[in-house]
Amino acid sequence: MTREIKGDAVRFREALALLERGAEERAYQAAVLLAARGEEILFHGSAGEARLSSIFDIASVTKPLVASLFYLLYQQGTLSPDGKISETLPIRSPDPAYPEITFLQLLSHTSGLPAYRRLYRDLREAEEKEGRRMWGTAEGHDRIVATVLSLPLAAPPGTACVYGDLDFLLAGRVIEAVAFTTLDRLLKRELTVPLGMRDTGYLPLLTLPECETGRLMSTGHSEERGREKVGEVDDENAAAMGGVAGHAGIFSTAHDLFLFAREILRARRGEGRVITRRSAQELTTKVGTPPGCLHTPGWDTPTPGTAGGSQAGRHFPEGAVGHLGFTGCSLWIDLSREITVVFLSNRVYYGHDNQRLKPLRPAIHDAVMEAL
Repeated sequence: MTREIKGDAVRFREALALLERGAEERAYQAAVLLAARGEEILFHGSAGEARLSSIFDIASVTKPLVASLFYLLYQQGTLSPDGKISETLPIRSPDPAYPEITFLQLLSHTSGLPAYRRLYRDLREAEEKEGRRMWGTAEGHDRIVATVLSLPLAAPPGTACVYGDLDFLLAGRVIEAVAFTTLDRLLKRELTVPLGMRDTGYLPLLTLPECETGRLMSTGHSEERGREKVGEVDDENAAAMGGVAGHAGIFSTAHDLFLFAREILRARRGEGRVITRRSAQELTTKVGTPPGCLHTPGWDTPTPGTAGGSQAGRHFPEGAVGHLGFTGCSLWIDLSREITVVFLSNRVYYGHDNQRLKPLRPAIHDAVMEAL
């Protein structure tokens, strides 16, 4: 067991105790917690097998970064939230409403697409039928995208707000088609290099020096792949697509995600390095349609009325934004007080059904906010 702490350990002792308890109780094998106000990191601690510099598969926390890439292209005049996906991708769905889906609806989970489908199984069946490998190849990527473009809608566009992966799977493909490059290259060029996020990206085993691969945290064993996942994406759909997708696939550290959150906060003040004030405002404002939707383009917001309360805890206000990742990661930003809390863990190390983190994470957030 390792333990590293930077900042005021006395002030954040309750949060640290909860962080360490999570490792002891197998809510995760490794975890890192970072709390910041404005430009200053006030606490940065690790528990379990993690160190402060550990790199985690952030799963769906990929989505806010991909949404930011969309808005960077918007700033460059190549995409617009009001544009329709049918202008960029070949729609094959029999549903006549499918071509009317806008990019904003994809980014805010209001497109009407089904929330999830085991597309990797469809690809495995195609491999067996055709007798050749497609998993992880460009053809496999294109087959999965084509399948999503062929699905019937679960609801008319703009009438329901249902969180899911398929929206961002398509959003990622739209971005690649318009930018004429892959998401991993675009992320590096437009976001991570300009912001100094040196440990953030797709496919870390291809970019990390061999001596640094020990910083990669495992997400446990994959029955589908027949091996432990260290440095390869946990999500099976993203893995089948080659590890680079709009809904999952990015790896990062707590410090790098603080740099990303800091850019969002700076941009809202008109001081962003790459994101404009207008883009930051749109990225962090809930969409108006349908009424009551809790999503912004790329972000979630606290849901205190849900059973068990919000995973953000009791103290993040209604105007906050954040996102969870299936692997056990989260990023929350209190926009009004400029407070950032990054929590990275690998709860799936003990199996995808491991739910020990669910009551613990809001308690950790509460302890951090009360310390502040």
